[in-house]
Amino acid sequence: MATEPRAARRTMVDVPGPPRPLPSDEPLPAEDYRRLVGVLEAVDRAPDLEAFGEALVRALQTWFGYGTVAVLHGRTLAEALRGGAGVKSGYSEAFLAEYATKWVAADPFLTPRAFQLLAERGVVTLADLLAPEHQEYVDGFLRPHGITDKLGTVVDAGAAGVLYVGAVVRGAATVPVRDVAVLRVLRRHLAPLAADQLGRSRIREWRLTPREREVAGLAVRGLTNPQIGRQLFIGADTVKKHLSRVYAETGTSTRTQLALMFRSMP
Repeated sequence: MATEPRAARRTMVDVPGPPRPLPSDEPLPAEDYRRLVGVLEAVDRAPDLEAFGEALVRALQTWFGYGTVAVLHGRTLAEALRGGAGVKSGYSEAFLAEYATKWVAADPFLTPRAFQLLAERGVVTLADLLAPEHQEYVDGFLRPHGITDKLGTVVDAGAAGVLYVGAVVRGAATVPVRDVAVLRVLRRHLAPLAADQLGRSRIREWRLTPREREVAGLAVRGLTNPQIGRQLFIGADTVKKHLSRVYAETGTSTRTQLALMFRSMP
């Protein structure tokens, strides 16, 4: 699989400014560093989560040659894979409809083993997951659509959630071993960028009142309930009620978890 993108496609993901220095602590050839840096430069200035996902899809298509890519997100890996929102490119409506109505239950990437291997390895391919019970899925669904291999990689964004990237290979090729190596490095470098985007997106979705946001903001700065109450001229019990509502809405249970979620608040 080509390591250099075509010039016409490269303009889709170029970002103005000086190039990033090549990482010095990863055991990859120089041409693979260029792929790694190309993807990171494509996404690190995205204004929001949707643009981040779209830029990541285009970058993977450009630098890795994957024509069919999905970037999904959720609070957990299971949520991202089974119902997460995100960006899909290269999938026809007929393909997605057939998958949803007939094959989703047979997908080896939705099994507990897939979740376990993704958590352990970060990147898995179809060959890592295939078992005899998946042969019908391969022969009846993947092969008729020209799909010879699939890969999935998970980006752990901590308290902000999870980003899942899936791609398919069509034709005679399988996922190159070098692609897997680069993607394992890439996911680590994507983690802080994904955490920032997911965190800011989650904050915009929270249904918090202005007072609840005030209380949460003071709590993550380390103030106790009585201190927050004195600053806002409300009782400590009222502060506690506001925080309970904040925890429920944000899916957190401690000030530390809340601070991780609030670090990206504008």
